[in-house]
Amino acid sequence: MSVSESPPPSCPLFQDMSLDERHDVLARLVHESFPAGETILREGLSTQMLWIIVSGRCEVAKTMRDETEQQLAVLESGAVFGEMSFFHAAPHSASVRALSEVEVMQLSRVHYDELEIACPSAAGKIMLNTLKVLSERLRRMDEWTAEFVQRPETSRHYEEWRDFRAKLYSDWQF
Repeated sequence: MSVSESPPPSCPLFQDMSLDERHDVLARLVHESFPAGETILREGLSTQMLWIIVSGRCEVAKTMRDETEQQLAVLESGAVFGEMSFFHAAPHSASVRALSEVEVMQLSRVHYDELEIACPSAAGKIMLNTLKVLSERLRRMDEWTAEFVQRPETSRHYEEWRDFRAKLYSDWQF
């Protein structure tokens, strides 16, 4: 990818970066295209890549216990995905599939590690901006979950939810 190519202005990873920092990051991004229907990230695998959607739309889907898929989100241009496995080497919690032809930029963990040495301020901003993305997604999930638990048809699961929430916010022991 040439350094002159840049992510969509809506991409949160580049927030508050100077031109030099953006240049250092852009020099380490790889550009790739996917046709509609292709799986970009597969649940259960771990690639340790940060992905930025340059154009197109992607679906985030989770495989349920009964082997059906549940759509979690639709991501548009500027969105970031793969962040959970990027900073914590663990299997992807969901799959990401192209809903249309998709162009992405990807930052590998190896290139991020190089960036930490070459331009620590840019690496720090990527980390901070990723934390902001994760925090916002967690905030939305909290709101959705609280609304879901309040529904009359889910009242029988309230105790289960209360126990889960207590573990999540206190001891992190599952």
